[in-house]
Amino acid sequence: SAMEYYTRLIKKGRFLDDAIRDLRDALYRYPVEVSIWQALGDAYMRSNRLQEALDAYTKAEELLR
Repeated sequence: SAMEYYTRLIKKGRFLDDAIRDLRDALYRYPVEVSIWQALGDAYMRSNRLQEALDAYTKAEELLR
């Protein structure tokens, strides 16, 4: 699946800007998909964009409730 591919890229720290852009685009179509929010948080974290990572993780947590 696409999410598995993005997860691997993010873990390796590769193509993070592209992954972030693609994940943000995916959220327009699937705004309540927790796995996308989590992956986006991971990508932001790897890019040292900590506030954006926290925001994405917070949104994922809110959706789980």
